[in-house]
Amino acid sequence: MRIQRQALWLLSLILLFATVVNASDRVLYDGESAYTGIQVVEKQDGLRYMQFGIYEQTAMRMTDPAYLHYPYARTVVAGMAFVEQPVKKILLLGLGGGTMPHFLAKRFPEAELDIFEIDPLVVEIAERFFKFKPGEHGAVSVGDGRRLLRKSQKRYDLIILDAYKAGGIPFHLTTEEFLLSVKDHLAPGGVVAVHLWAEYANSYLQAQVKTISKVFAKNYSFYDKAGSFLIFATEHARWLTKERLVARGTEITRERKLSFDLGQLIAEQFSSTTPIPPVEKLKGEILTDDFAPVNLLRQQEVR
Repeated sequence: MRIQRQALWLLSLILLFATVVNASDRVLYDGESAYTGIQVVEKQDGLRYMQFGIYEQTAMRMTDPAYLHYPYARTVVAGMAFVEQPVKKILLLGLGGGTMPHFLAKRFPEAELDIFEIDPLVVEIAERFFKFKPGEHGAVSVGDGRRLLRKSQKRYDLIILDAYKAGGIPFHLTTEEFLLSVKDHLAPGGVVAVHLWAEYANSYLQAQVKTISKVFAKNYSFYDKAGSFLIFATEHARWLTKERLVARGTEITRERKLSFDLGQLIAEQFSSTTPIPPVEKLKGEILTDDFAPVNLLRQQEVR
């Protein structure tokens, strides 16, 4: 039964995020970087895709690059409701095609955005095929996110960790040591939004949430029902109520003229039923620089 459930989850993930290029699709780019194969494909659905191997990385509506197509990307915006002061500085780990930078530049133009991206070819492709403009859509630093963060002296109101992908997870961005560095760069009252892929209730998911919970005092889990969990990690002195977050989400929707109802999204996903048990019942070890077999743990169902 466990094997059957795991197989169904994996199949659903492939159907959701794996992309097959059809004869009717237009391949704009097909190449290899030092890290992965990359394709840019225009499909009949009107979207332009960046793919890493078989997995979708970006889906952009070229007539509206700031449109957030993926459900998890809209959930990331809920992080704005957690910040205790106006958001002035944002850090994004992982550029992709630049949809999130487009969105932030349009809806939160007053915020200063820094972007860390390990793959220089991704930056080049984002500029060439996805209308991304460094400076206008954020300041890009090319290199390993952990090393760049360690060198930085900045503190951020919102830190978005979006470097965990369906095709593989860089273990050094999952560990307690890395998360402590992230916390050191969090401004007072700020929040870290951690996007986690979760094909099923696997051992990695529990170990990652357990590790986050060790580092940050207050954590909130959201599930978009499309295969992604998001953890909003804070150092707030008090827990924020669902009612307060929903109200703030509604305000943000109105003030920023969002194309989706952030208040309703928070109401539906905050404390929603997920395969994650309470922290005290989480299984697995804390992920550390000495022990973080994350891609192996992803294949293990919790027993």
